[in-house]
Amino acid sequence: MDFDKLDELKGKLHSFRPLSKGGCKVFAILFLVCSLSHASYPFVGEILDYEISWGFITAGNARMSVKKTKKENELEILSEAWNNGAFETIFPVKDTVKSLVSADSLFPRIFSQKISEGSYHRKAFTVYNFNAKKASIKDTAYKGSTLKYGLDTLIKLNGDERCILSAFYMARTLKLEPGDTAYFNAIGGKKVYKLKVICHKRETISTPIGKKKCLVLEPVILGDGLFKAKGKLTIWVTDDDERLPVVMKSEIAIGSIKATLTGVNR
Repeated sequence: MDFDKLDELKGKLHSFRPLSKGGCKVFAILFLVCSLSHASYPFVGEILDYEISWGFITAGNARMSVKKTKKENELEILSEAWNNGAFETIFPVKDTVKSLVSADSLFPRIFSQKISEGSYHRKAFTVYNFNAKKASIKDTAYKGSTLKYGLDTLIKLNGDERCILSAFYMARTLKLEPGDTAYFNAIGGKKVYKLKVICHKRETISTPIGKKKCLVLEPVILGDGLFKAKGKLTIWVTDDDERLPVVMKSEIAIGSIKATLTGVNR
């Protein structure tokens, strides 16, 4: 499979569909994204450390990183989350999500999840074959020793689908303004769903790494997706070329879970 040529073409034609009020920024944004290369991505070699809190209680930590692999034109995006202290004893959590993507378009090649939360354990593995317009998906989940569900199937691709990690990092490259909206296609379970990213407003907030001028973004998965958030998710990204996600807040049934950026390493 010639990933390099395929990714180059897809990166220019199918990466996303941005909209803005009045449509005046559409062609400017398209031109910008079409001209991006992996050399211009601000996050290659980046490691972001987060503190996860529930209300005023520190519940755990998370880390997101991007690095080059030994393969030509390939990046590894890795997201890890774990809890600590009393939470680790009561309800141990260790989640690892990884995506191997094209370095020049961020289209996924292989996406994997290993989720361990209390007695719930899940392993998922997706291989994207854009030449054949298919994705191979294997996904199993257990509650204790009981199989909750198992999936081993092929699904059809249109050619512009992303995994949730590649969509997250691609969104960081977009020069969105308040009122703008961007759309992605993403795989969840055995279906393809639309992911909408809304840019609401500018806001200055205080963080452990200093006071930051931010854009407030809201990702929304349209339809009844397998990985659809049950509560509203809000992300504050710095209003600069880095687009650092300094705070991520998810509303849950009781309060909210917040991930706050505590350190940046490159």
